[in-house]
Amino acid sequence: MKSNSTIIISCVLFVAYLSHPGNFQAVLFALPCAYAQVTPGLIGSPEAHENSPFSASDKETKEGNTAETQLSRLAEHYRDQGLYALAEQTVKRLLQIREEKLGPDDPEISVHLNNLAWLYEAQGKYHEAETVYLRSLGIASRHYGNQHPEVALRLTNLAGVFREQAKYRLAEKLYLKSLSIWQNAFGPNHPDVAIGLNNLAGLYMTVSRYDDAEPLLQRSLEISEKFLGIDHPHIVTTVSNLAWIYGQKGEYEKAEALYLRVLRIRENRLKPSHPDIAAVLTNLADVYRAQERYMKAEALYLRSLAIREKYLGSDHPHVTMNLLSLAENYRAQEDYEKAVSLYERAISILENSLGPNHPDSLATKSLYATLLQEWKGHRPGDGLSLSPPPPRSGKALDP
Repeated sequence: MKSNSTIIISCVLFVAYLSHPGNFQAVLFALPCAYAQVTPGLIGSPEAHENSPFSASDKETKEGNTAETQLSRLAEHYRDQGLYALAEQTVKRLLQIREEKLGPDDPEISVHLNNLAWLYEAQGKYHEAETVYLRSLGIASRHYGNQHPEVALRLTNLAGVFREQAKYRLAEKLYLKSLSIWQNAFGPNHPDVAIGLNNLAGLYMTVSRYDDAEPLLQRSLEISEKFLGIDHPHIVTTVSNLAWIYGQKGEYEKAEALYLRVLRIRENRLKPSHPDIAAVLTNLADVYRAQERYMKAEALYLRSLAIREKYLGSDHPHVTMNLLSLAENYRAQEDYEKAVSLYERAISILENSLGPNHPDSLATKSLYATLLQEWKGHRPGDGLSLSPPPPRSGKALDP
């Protein structure tokens, strides 16, 4: 039976790509979402970073085919396969070698620290990521000055970690600062400016400021398509974010078309079991669920869940998005036993990874309690709201 109230575990994506040499990864790749932000609309799942070229630093390149260069290539390979723990080990070894050779404050060390911090973030190790990003930012600021694009890159990555920890005001401040640096350095129509616009829009989506986010995304996509083309892999996150907003507005056909566009781009360059495919599958499944196409949605949710568990492990916080989405798909069909079981698993993961008092943990437990009431009372979903006031939706940015 259809439910008049849709539970949304809202997550937004923004990937950033820069052309700066020596950067294994560019700006904010995946936004681990606000897992329990409950707003009407669609669930937007986080994506793993897109695979920008993992190049050796300038110094490594000049030194030729050294052990360090081989380690850089190996780390890139592991990252592209979604094997983040192995990539982390490789980057740590590379960082150790380069620090011994160059010293701890060489600008190249900032690049390797940035790469390591991103790998921590991809694995949900947010405290470690913040610490390492701060060190990378400090080195870059001392070497390049506070208004250099390389500093903007580090600011954006650090902002992403703040966003993941619900420090929205700090995240907004850093996103605005990095966007200003790119605009001053490159002008208003540069691809890096498109990145900054998309990242800021992603933050606004997280706090339900959709009217602020949409024009930023439209402008970002306009710039990116002009420079990269309409099917370039680096535009998929902006397209996904626009699709998510259409879903919030109930414009499901527009959302479906954009997510299918993203899926086509992804599948043309990645293997079917890549983590980036999982995010697209989840988003598309959300659209089908909103249209009451439950069987189609279930198949995509299960495929996405299998991919994430394979690459991230069964207890990674990103897995909870799939669990909760699948649970809501069962709830919409009044299959409460399956829905409750999935909620219980999600709560366990969130409490162990984020803590029992994290806003995502608290909101998910609140939804779970309401689901139990519905099941116990044998009440159908119609007319029963499972959406208590969300801890984040619609409020001002937190300090």
